[in-house]
Order: sequence, then C-alpha cells, then structure tokens
Amino acid sequence: MKIAKVLINTSVKTLNKVYDYIVPPLFEESAILGKRVEVSFGRGRANEEGIIVKLEEKGNEYIKSLEYKLKEIVNVLDEESYINEDRLKLAKYISHIYFCNVYDALKLMLPPGTKSKKSKKSVNTKQNTLVKLIKSHDEIINDIENNVITSAKHIKLLTFLMYNDYVLINDIIDGLEISRAVINTVVKNGYIILEKVDIKPDLLEEFSVKRDSAKIPTEEQQMAINKIGSLIYEEKFSKCLLFGVTGSGKTEVYLQLIEKVLVQGRKAIVLVPEISLTFQTVTRFVSRFGNRVAILHSKMTIAKRKEEFKRIKNGEVDIVVGVRSAIFAPIENLGLVIIDEEHDSSYYSQTTPKYSTKEVAAYICNQNNAVLLLGSATPEVSTYYKAKNNSMELVTMKQRPGNAVLPKVEIVNMKQDRVLGNVSPISLRLKEEIELNLNKKEQTMIFLNRRGYTSYLRCNECSNIFKCPNCDVAMTYHKTSNLLHCHYCSHVEKNILKCINCGSDNITSNTMGTQKLEENIKELFPVASIIRMDADSTITRDSYQNILEKFKNDKIDILIGTQMISKGHDFANVTLVGILGVDSMLAMDDYLSSEKTFSNLAQVAGRAGRSKLPGRVIIQTTDTQNYILDAVTKNDYEEFYEKEIKHRFTFGYPPFNDIVLFEISGLNYYNVKEEADRLYQILESSKSGIYKVYSPRKPFIQKINRRYRINIIMKTKLCTISYNEIHKSIVLFSKNKKNGVSLVVSKNPIFIG
Repeated sequence: MKIAKVLINTSVKTLNKVYDYIVPPLFEESAILGKRVEVSFGRGRANEEGIIVKLEEKGNEYIKSLEYKLKEIVNVLDEESYINEDRLKLAKYISHIYFCNVYDALKLMLPPGTKSKKSKKSVNTKQNTLVKLIKSHDEIINDIENNVITSAKHIKLLTFLMYNDYVLINDIIDGLEISRAVINTVVKNGYIILEKVDIKPDLLEEFSVKRDSAKIPTEEQQMAINKIGSLIYEEKFSKCLLFGVTGSGKTEVYLQLIEKVLVQGRKAIVLVPEISLTFQTVTRFVSRFGNRVAILHSKMTIAKRKEEFKRIKNGEVDIVVGVRSAIFAPIENLGLVIIDEEHDSSYYSQTTPKYSTKEVAAYICNQNNAVLLLGSATPEVSTYYKAKNNSMELVTMKQRPGNAVLPKVEIVNMKQDRVLGNVSPISLRLKEEIELNLNKKEQTMIFLNRRGYTSYLRCNECSNIFKCPNCDVAMTYHKTSNLLHCHYCSHVEKNILKCINCGSDNITSNTMGTQKLEENIKELFPVASIIRMDADSTITRDSYQNILEKFKNDKIDILIGTQMISKGHDFANVTLVGILGVDSMLAMDDYLSSEKTFSNLAQVAGRAGRSKLPGRVIIQTTDTQNYILDAVTKNDYEEFYEKEIKHRFTFGYPPFNDIVLFEISGLNYYNVKEEADRLYQILESSKSGIYKVYSPRKPFIQKINRRYRINIIMKTKLCTISYNEIHKSIVLFSKNKKNGVSLVVSKNPIFIG
C-alpha cells in the first residue's frame, strides 16, 4: 500500500511536520512527489490543502499496527509537479534560516497564479476582463461634487479610469487594491462596464529588436570578463562582486559571461530589482540571445507567466530574466546567477517568508556548482566588507566606456535660497540649469522619493494632523483623485475640507510629493514637456515601459520620479539630474539609513552624462556638511564605506552581527504587550550567552491596518546553536499564544520601524 507523507498548508508552528495519508487506487499514478493534494485534517474541519513530500510502500501489517486509522487523500489538485527533492531541500533551508514553515517556502516554487483550494474562483487564463467607462468625465465630476458618488473607493476607481484607458480588471484589483465587490457596485450604478477580451500573449518574438552581437569590450570590461569567466570555467561554486561605477558597462559584461555559460551547455538567471528595468534588460538580452530568454515578473498576465514557467521547466530556454521571485524558476543545469543592482532593498522579501534573494541564490548556486555574480555601483556595505575580506572575489570597473565621464555633482544650500526670497521647491541654481537644458534640447531628470501631492494635511487652528483610522500614520493627499490615501493599508477617504477635531476650514498641506512637484515645475516651465514616474502613474500592466519609451522616443524634456528612476536606466540625452527632499532622507532613523541614502543619491546621480554629453547633478539640502553628501559629491564609495563600516563595528551591526527582529502584532494592544513580554522572557531564559536580546519596544509606526505592533530585537552571530535556540523559543511561544496575536520573525531586516 502506498503512503504519502503530506505537509499541510498552515503557518501554525506546531503543525510544521508531515502527516501520513493512504493513496487510494484512484490516485496511484497521479499522486507523486511535489503535487498538491486535498486531505481531511482534524475533526469537524473543512478539507485542507497539502503537498506530498515523500511516498513509501507499506504493508497491511504496518497499517494494522497503528493506534489510529489513516485517512485517504481526497483529491490531487495539480496536473504537474514543480517540486522535486532539490526543491524540498531548498524549502527546508529557507524554513530554517528564515524561521517560517516549510510549506510557506514551497509556495515560492509553485507556478505563478497557483491558487489554494480555498480560493473561490480560479483565474481565467484564456480571457481577460477589460474595465471601461460609459459615462463622460463631466458627468462623473459633477456626480462627485454633488455627492451622488460618496464612496472614496468608487471615486478612486472612477478618477483613475478617467485618465487611463484599456485597463484590465486584475490591474485594478492588484494595483489600486480595490476589490471585485467595489467594481461590481460601480458597474451596477451604471458608470462602467466589464468586457471580456482575448489578449494575445506578449511572446518574445514580439519584441521589436534586431539581433545583436557582442560588443568589443573596453580594457576594464575585458579584465572583468576574463576574471569572472575563469570562475565559470572551473564549474565550482563561487561568489563574485562586480563593483563598477554607474555607466561602466556592467550589462555588456553580463552578456558576454552568459555566452561562456551557454557554451558549456549550462544556463543562467539574471535578476533586476525593478519591474521598470525588466523591459530594458530583456530587450538587450533578446537582441543578443533571441528566443532563448524567458521573462518572469508580476506585471505580466498570469497566463503569460505560467507559459514562461512551463517553457523553463521543459528546458526550452537557457536564460531567465526577472525580478526577485525569478530565483525560484525551475531551471536545470544552472551555471550562473547574476543579481544586478545587488544593493537594492527589493531583493529582501517583506512577506512571509522574509528571505534574502542573495542568500537563497548562494544556496542554489552552491547546489549547482554555479557562480553567483553580484553587480552594483554602490554595493551593500555587508557585501563589500565580505569582498574586501576575501569571502568573495572582487572585480572593479572605475571608468565609463568611450568619452563618457562621471557627472559633476554640486550641492545647493536651500537656506541661502530662502534668504534670497525663493520659496519654490526648485532652487535658483537648479532652475537656471533646467532652463539651460531646455534651450539645448537636452533632457532632465528630477528625483523626489515621496509620491502623492502632499505627505499630510494639518489644521492650523488645533494642529490636528489627519491620520489613517487604521494606521498610526498621516494620510497622503493625491490631487488628481482629490483623495486621501494611506500608503500602508490602502485606506482611502474623500479630501477633508473641515477639521474633524475643531471644525475649522483653515487646513494646509505640508511637505511635497511628486504630484505637487510636477505642478510646480509646470508653472515654472510652461513650455516644457513633463512626464511623471511613480507608484501612482505605473499601476497598469505596460505603464513602466510606456513612460520610459515616451521619455526616450518623444524627447520629453523633464522626467519626475521616485527611486524607480534612480537605477539601471540609460538615456543618452539626459545631462541634468536634480535631487530634492534630501533632508528627510538624511534624517531617517535606522541602522541602514546611511547606506540607503548614499545608494539612492549616487544611483540617481549616475543617470546623468552616460553618453558623449557631460552630466551635471544638483543636490538640494540644508545639511551641506553631511559626510554622505560629501562622498556622493566626490563619487567616492570607498570614503563612505570606511566611515560606515566603523560605525557598524562600534554598534555591532551587520556584517559583524546578525539582527533578528520579532514583530508581535494584534488587534488588542494589551494582548500584544502581554505576549511580547512573554516572548522576551522565553528568549532571555534560553539564550545561554549566545545572543543579546533587547526588551520589547514600540516601533516608530505603532499601528498598521488596525493591528498594534511591538518589536523585540536580538543581536547574535547566527550559527547552528543560535538557530536551534531561536526555533525552540518560537515553538514554545506558539504553543500557548493568545488567539489573534501574530508573530513574524525577520533576519537582518531592511527596516526596523
């Protein structure tokens, strides 16, 4: 008799183990390792989803000897298995070092769009639903002003559709975070219709690119290719940091290294941090390697992602290009993993399991005797420390190809501008340079890492700041929709005209977002063409690609954006970059804040002067003596690193220690506090001197989405003993945990709020 050992789909720590089920004759052939199954679990409960992790043959004597009666598998949910023994080992590794259940890790390796059996509706992969307005803009605005439409979510949906045509329903649900129920109500009220359309898959053949051949490398590029290529030829696991200044031609190095991997009959994964970079990267890779490339990112249709997943598993492609999740692509015979812009925080998952892509990639490369190549102009301090101390190879490129040189960076003191009477967010110096660029028909990029119109509204009579009812944060005003948004829980409200505290209408906006900046720049330069790129303007499926192509092909004068414009983009005609909002970046209170700020500033500065035309960068600030700005001005990463690594050593931060963050949350504050105190006592009593645990504290944002939060921070050097002690403490805490209280554990988190 065949027995299946099944992992149950649950995050309950005490259930993180396998359970035996009989494989009935009906499923003898289909029930194989790695397939999801439906099983009866517990008494009086609905059937649960599980994954088969092992199969054994057992005799009837074994079944009879058990003190309990084994249940049968109810149903097999998958047609094909994407989980093998190697994937199981990877899932166990992730479970161990990121303190999650094995099933949570296995979910990362399932095909995109795989739905739990509990999902009410499956995704239609053959057709897509289009959302179309059937009332005019004037009618909608009139109904909003006359309170015919009162729901903030209805207003948010309709105002978005007024400025965006041909929008798929999944883009609205995922991008605007508006439910299907809200959409159905707006349909019922007669403002929109839903229309089924056939979408032609965006196949690789449709990329309008000509086949390209390898470029003649510069001396520095050739040196990098030779050194890293020698590691590839060894066919042993190794790690390498390619430390190249912005515009030094790292992508051409990647392309030529992949050619070497393909000659060996092996394959490659290339990761980029932003979806906005995927099209640009894929274009270069498709032009070089044709249809041997597969793409994986969340803005693709689920049908297309599934199609690419199958092509990868069937061995039809040699190169996978994608964002973080592409590291789990089911590729065989892997020879090289490239993580471009390795410093980027998007390589750290913010949902369970909270994994580091670089750590996972290192494990996968080790299992495949492959090379892990990290590339950046501003590498993570921990990465550079390891490279400097021979834990990985270090290859540097300090020059831009051809006649291109690094841009000249200038600091503008905004205090002096205010003395001169300039109250504009654009300094007099930056204004002068933008005008010069407009006259020369050269392009400008303006960076402000704050989306929306204004970051908060304040009553001038009682000083009340309008906060989200669900979170301990101020609502952000978005002028295009005339709505207040919470960027943490997605709550929306109609714009407040009177203070809910004192009734005053003396309300002012404070600070500035990209929407307000766009408005200001239009007033200053009425003849200039302007385009904006932020999370609000890139909701639809092709918005990233469309904005970047429009900026390049239509020679748009000014591109305004958040950090999504700061890395990877290569525009020959961009000669000026203006950087605003620096003071708030310098004031961030976090152990990684200096690194993040330097990286953001250096990366966005690197967008200027990437071709024959020289580049200029203007940074506006009131903190002109800051060592971070000094290093950016000199284009000197080494200077920044030397100061930062001393700071890390003094306070015991990574890379000298690991930080483990325990986040306890729940709807009842007193329960959260009680459970946080209990967890602290458990950790304290079991530490045996291997780690330092700090008493519970409230984070900077104490409530998100109605859940109160308390943090416990631990410093340790993670090893087998400390991992085991932490796991034991988590299980002990979970056994008697109060209902409604959750625990999430993060290793070396990118933000401790």
